[in-house]
Amino acid sequence: MVIVSNLVAAVALFPLLTLIPVATEKSKCEVCRDLTKNFKKYYDKTSGQNYGGGNTAWEEKSLGSYARSETRLVEILENTCGPKDYKCGSLLEDQEDFLEEWFFKKQESHPELHTLLCIETLVRCCPDNTFGEECKECPGGVDTPCSGHGTCKGAGDREGTGECECHSGYNGTVCETCSEKYINNTDTNSCEACSSLCDGQCTGIGPKGCPACIKGYELHETDGCKDINECSREGMGCGDPLEDCINSPGSYECVCKKGYHRVEGKCQLEGTDLTNFFVILGVHVVCGILGISSLGFRGASIFFAFYLICIGAFIVAKYHKEGTIGFW
Repeated sequence: MVIVSNLVAAVALFPLLTLIPVATEKSKCEVCRDLTKNFKKYYDKTSGQNYGGGNTAWEEKSLGSYARSETRLVEILENTCGPKDYKCGSLLEDQEDFLEEWFFKKQESHPELHTLLCIETLVRCCPDNTFGEECKECPGGVDTPCSGHGTCKGAGDREGTGECECHSGYNGTVCETCSEKYINNTDTNSCEACSSLCDGQCTGIGPKGCPACIKGYELHETDGCKDINECSREGMGCGDPLEDCINSPGSYECVCKKGYHRVEGKCQLEGTDLTNFFVILGVHVVCGILGISSLGFRGASIFFAFYLICIGAFIVAKYHKEGTIGFW
């Protein structure tokens, strides 16, 4: 029974587990790159805020014996890897002697620590814009990989694929063509999105480049896609004399005229719905009763006068509240 309960719980939790983001495992090159980057970061930090690194003479003059001291090296090493970055910690442990030798003996001759350790010594990484075991050039060449319109996946990594991941609007093996609904702008030599007014692929820049227009627009010879004013077109717009037509880009709206409101899709004079009908009926009944009560001792003329004054009071009150008399 316990096994069945655990199985049911596991099945119930499975959809939730699929929503938890899975951390991408770093390649060997990325681990080495991060290590050298952090090492150099704390190397510069221990030099002082106004020092950018690379000037050994300045360093020794300003920092004195601390510049090449064991104390400084230990401080740098202690901050190179995070407490939970086990891969970095393992590599740091393996290469501690190498880093010590670089710190004391090779800073001047090999200032680029990443190149010396990750590319030349451990052979984990490649030079910029090269990839794979043999460090081949990225598609499009090292100067303009992916035609300058994309990213070479795994560039600088011996585990990289070298495939071009094109920027938005570009396509092709080396990102040399424009994607669907994009057009080449010859003035800027770049792919530009078609106008949002185009229905499908465009042949030029802007609304003039649309062979067809989306709903609510029509094609003009000089301007391309232009808004259709449905309110001024015969057979279009609202068609109900109680409605006002309001045009908008690509569409229009029908609103009830002032003094009217929409009831079940139709415009009706305010105060003509069923609720107001009973309110009005109640007003007439109340005023009638009050008038009749005065008839016995005041006469018929007093009844009608009282009745009309009563109805008039309600009309004035409604006008004061809503700004329109409506239907009584």
